[in-house]
Amino acid sequence: MNWLKLSALALLILALAQLNRWKVFDKLFFVLLGLLLLSYVWSRLSLRGLMVTRRTATDRAQVGDLLVERIRVENTSRFAKLFVEVMDHSDLPGHRLSRVIHLAARDAANWKAQTWCARRGRFRLGPLTLSSGDPFGLFPTRQVVPHVQELVVYPATVDLSGFRLPHGELAGGSSLQRRTPFVTPNAAGVRQYLPGDSFNRIAWSATARTGQLMVKEFELDPSTDIWIVLDMEARHHVRAADAGGGRRPVVGEALPLSFWLDSTEEYAVTIAASLARHFLDQNRNVGLIANTRQPVMIPADRGARQLVKILELLAVLSADGERPLAEVLVSEAGSLTRHSTAIVITPSTDESWVRGFVELAARHVRSMAVIVEPSTFGSAESSLLVVSDLAAVGVPTYLVKYGDDIARALAGQGRGAGVPMAASR
Repeated sequence: MNWLKLSALALLILALAQLNRWKVFDKLFFVLLGLLLLSYVWSRLSLRGLMVTRRTATDRAQVGDLLVERIRVENTSRFAKLFVEVMDHSDLPGHRLSRVIHLAARDAANWKAQTWCARRGRFRLGPLTLSSGDPFGLFPTRQVVPHVQELVVYPATVDLSGFRLPHGELAGGSSLQRRTPFVTPNAAGVRQYLPGDSFNRIAWSATARTGQLMVKEFELDPSTDIWIVLDMEARHHVRAADAGGGRRPVVGEALPLSFWLDSTEEYAVTIAASLARHFLDQNRNVGLIANTRQPVMIPADRGARQLVKILELLAVLSADGERPLAEVLVSEAGSLTRHSTAIVITPSTDESWVRGFVELAARHVRSMAVIVEPSTFGSAESSLLVVSDLAAVGVPTYLVKYGDDIARALAGQGRGAGVPMAASR
C-alpha cells in the first residue's frame, strides 16, 4: 500500500536526520508526516455525508423494453468531495450506471441509465460501491450501498391476431357439465356459501329469498383447453452462428430482432409466451408443460393471473432438459382430455416424437406442431423428415425459420391441416 511505503520513507529520513543532524531531513520528515495525517483525515471524510437513491419505474419488464433507472448521490456534509467513483454491480446485460462524480458542499449529482432489456430472466439491480480517498491515493476508501432490487424480464410477445387453430372447435350451445371455480358465461345454479368462496360470486337475490348466503356455480365454456408443450431438451437447441454480431442500438432506435431472437430457445419461448397471451386474451384456459431439467407443468387456467404465472416461468426457463419430447407426450397424455388441444413447440429433428401425436389422437386430443427450423440457425439438421411425418399423420404444422416474423409465420394455414381453420371462440 502507498501509505506504508511513504511511512517507511519517513522513518528512513528520520533515521538519517538523527545520524547526520541535517535540518533538511528534519523538515522533510515533518512534511511527510503532515502529508500522511492530512491524507488520512481527508480519506476518512471523503465518503461521509453521502446519500444514494436509485429508482426504477417498475420491477417487471419485457424483452425489447427500455429500462430507465435514475440515481441521485447527495452530499449532505459541509465538505466538498473531490471525486467519488460510483461502481454498479447489477447483472442486467448492458446496464451501465457507473461513473465518477465531483460534489461540492451541500451538492447533489443526478443521472440516469437507459438499457435495452435484450435478455429474459431474473436480474439484480445493485448493490453499489462508492470509492474515494485523498488526492494522493494514499488511503483509498470504499463504502458498499447494499440496496438490491430484483428485475424480472419477461419474454417478448408478438401479436398473433392472425393465428387460428387449424382444428374445428367443439360445437357450441352446450356446456361441458364440469364445475369450475372461475366465473364463466355459463351459470349452472346456486349453492350454500362455504368458507373460502369469493364474495363476488354471492347470489344476492337467492340470499334474500332463502335468508342465508348463497353463491353461484358455473360450468366450463364449450371450448377446448389449450395446452402449450414447450420442448426444452438441451441437445436439440442451437444458437445462430451470427448471433450478437450486429451493431448495438442507441436509445431511440427499435431493438433489432437479432439482439434477442438469436437461438431456437428464444424463438420457442417467445412463441410460447405469444400463444399464451393470444388465447388468454380470448378468455381461454391455457396450461403449460416444459421438459426442463426439473419438469414443470402449469395447470390450465384463465385470466390475467394465469398469464403472469406463465410469463414468470418462461422468464427463467432454460433449455437444459434431458427428457425426450416423445416421452413427455406419452406421459402427459393422461393430463389431457378430449376437450384439450395440444400445441407442441420444438426444434427437434428426431422423428420419434411424432409417435406421441398418435397417442394423443387415440385419446381424441387435438394437436398441432410449431417447429423452429434448426438448420436455419447454422450447422444443424433439417426438420424436413419430421414435417413429412407430421403431414402423414394429419397433424397441422407451422414452420418458423431464423429471421422470420413470428406473427406472419403463424398466420398462414398449417401444413398438413386436415380441416379448414375455424375462428377461435
